[in-house]
Order: sequence, then structure tokens, then C-alpha cells
Amino acid sequence: MKKKNKLILVETEMKGPKGHFLDCLIETSKTFENKLKIIWIVNKYFSKEKTYIPNKIKIFKSVTGNHYNRKKNKFLYVLEKIFLFFENIFQLIYFSFYFYNKKNFVNYLTALKSNHFTIPKYFKTFYKPYIKLKLSNNDHIFFQSARRNDVALINFLIKLNPNHPKFHLRVFLPPKIKFNSFFYYMNEIKLELINKKVFLYLFSNYTYRYFIRNCKFKKGIFKSQLPWSFYSRNFRTKNFTIGYVGNARKSRGFHLLPKIIFELEKKSNSFRYLIQFSNITADLVDVKNKLYDMAKINSRIKIIEEYSDYKKFRNILKKIDIMPIIHKSEELNKITSGTMYSCLTHEIPMIIPKKTYFMKNLLKHKSYEEISKNNNFTNSIIKVAKNYSNYLKNAKLNSTFLKKKIRIDPLNINIY
Repeated sequence: MKKKNKLILVETEMKGPKGHFLDCLIETSKTFENKLKIIWIVNKYFSKEKTYIPNKIKIFKSVTGNHYNRKKNKFLYVLEKIFLFFENIFQLIYFSFYFYNKKNFVNYLTALKSNHFTIPKYFKTFYKPYIKLKLSNNDHIFFQSARRNDVALINFLIKLNPNHPKFHLRVFLPPKIKFNSFFYYMNEIKLELINKKVFLYLFSNYTYRYFIRNCKFKKGIFKSQLPWSFYSRNFRTKNFTIGYVGNARKSRGFHLLPKIIFELEKKSNSFRYLIQFSNITADLVDVKNKLYDMAKINSRIKIIEEYSDYKKFRNILKKIDIMPIIHKSEELNKITSGTMYSCLTHEIPMIIPKKTYFMKNLLKHKSYEEISKNNNFTNSIIKVAKNYSNYLKNAKLNSTFLKKKIRIDPLNINIY
């Protein structure tokens, strides 16, 4: 049997399962598990907290960063920064001797120069498993949600070893432009991107254009949809479930849920409601309490206030028939929406705000209704419910279209 090449999946800041980070790790692992040997490198303090993780994945819990958040404890944050300054001096000396003994001192100096004579934040704790894995240039390292410190680390590793594994970076949010920024390191690894040794994947048209404008080159920069799991939904004719999933924030329209339910109930008592959230902002606690009060007198309202892991979340999606996307269109176009992608892969008809351009290239068939800023969601939800078979048929066509796109997705092609 031919030996599998390795795929190393990296999440440097993930300390717990909440958020999209663990979910994306699992999704990528399942996408490539038959093709490559999957290994994770995560934060030293990562705890899965009894959530689902696939079997047969080797996990290195090694990477460390800052312990203290500047916003939460400014004093301890400053003390830690002072400590890290002196630690960096020690590491400069230590690794000078280390790479001199390894007869790799010249490359080490080149790497230092490109990083302004400092050791990258994660280098010390990442390098140990990196060396232990004995990676070749046929192996792959995928930074799932790359940030500035991640690309600084990649640049350093490339300078140390020109015969390095292939590096893949996925960026969700546009990085800020400042000194020593993400784009500085993009320029440092430009030749690697051109020569197909490093690959950058972006999630939205907005972020893609932002990168092209600031990098001033296109080679090695791709738009990508991968990876996503799919579900085939059965046709139904009544008792549709209206859903909300994800963090409870005003920008996601959580505060509008009581009004939406109240207005729907005035017109029909056949709907069910499934609301899942974990993190909630302080200004929405009263809204949450109101939803619980409504659920006490309406058994068709179900509230799941907890983080839902990979399996639980997909089981929730399977139960939802119509999903109102209550974001503002500006946020959807700029920051994107994992919920919209989940609706596409799980064949869920949606209600979306007008002027939403995100994903329109994938929504070839009308599996959604649009609302303007001044409209409420009630009429649109009822419209979808009354002609549900047609919206679901189009949702299935859109899901099939995405499957075909994924077969030729740059991430799928570049990781082989």
C-alpha cells in the first residue's frame, strides 16, 4: 500500500471548541482523510470539553501565545509583553547556537532579517512538532484561519528550509494594514506563492479584491469554498421549522427574533422555531429572557443555549426548514456568513436582505426571498412556506451546483 502524504492542520489560538475553528478542523479532516494522513497542531491549552473529534487523528498540543488579553487585563498584558521581550533575546541567542550546530546558520540569519531580527511568536513551540514530523516537500501544512503571526511563522520556516512542505493559508477577515503587517510577509513569500509552494485561500469576493489590491499580484491567491459537508433534505408540506443558529449578536439580528415569532404566530400557529446560540452579548440578555418566556407558553419554540459541536450542529441544521438570515447586507458582503453556506449545503431555503452579493454566484436558482431594510421577515417566511416545494427544489439545485464547484476548487486541486 502506498504511504500517504501528511496534511498538518494548524490552529494556533484555539483553546476551546467554541466558534468555527474546531468545526473547520473537523470539516477539513473529513474532506481529506481518505487521501492524506491527518495531523493537528493546536494551542497547548486546547481542551475539547467533551465535544466530538474524529478518531485516528494525531494531535500535538504545543503552540503557546499570549496568556493575557489587553482589553481584559491591561496591567498583566504589559507585564507579559516585557517578559516576552527578554524571552525573545534569550531565544535569539539559543537558536543562534542551535542552527550553527545544525550547519544552518546562514539561513537562520536570513530568516531573522526578514522578521526584523525577532523570533516569530509561535516559532519555539511550533518548531518542535514540525521537526519531529519529518515533513517532505510532498506534505502539506494548512493554517485554517491564518493571521499575521501565522504568516510570519511561515515566512520564517521557509527561509530556514527552502525544501519545505507546501503551506496553505485560509483567511476569513481582511487583515489591517500597518507596519510589519500581513501584507509585508505576503511580499516576503511572493516567490513561493508564484512557484506554487505556498497557497492563499479567501472566502469572499470582497476579501479577494482587498488582497489583490494590497498585494499587487495574483499568483498563488485563490477564492475557495472548501470544505463543506452536504445533506439531502426530504420534501415536506407543513409544520415548517424556522431556525436561528450561531452567536447571539445584534449584528446578526438576534434582537429581532421575538418580534418575528410574535408576528408569525398572529398569522399561523403551524410553525415551529429552533433557536441555537452560545455566546451572547450583555445587551441582549433581556431578549434572551423574553424568548424563554415565550417558550414557556409555546411548546413549538425550542431554545438550545449551548455550543453545538460538529455532529450536534449538523443535526440542528437537518431540523430547520427555513432560515432567516437577519444580518445586514453590508456585513454579509464584507465578513461573509457561515450560516448561509450551511444553508446551501443543507438545502435550507433562506430569507436574505436585499443587496446581498455574498454567494450570489452560487445561488443560481431562487431558493430564497429577499427583504429590504424596512420590511419584516413575516411575509417572506410565509411566502416560502406556501410554495416550499419549489424553493426546496431550487435549494437542491444550488447544492448540486456547489458540489460540482468543489470538485474543481483550488484547495481540492492544490492539496493532493
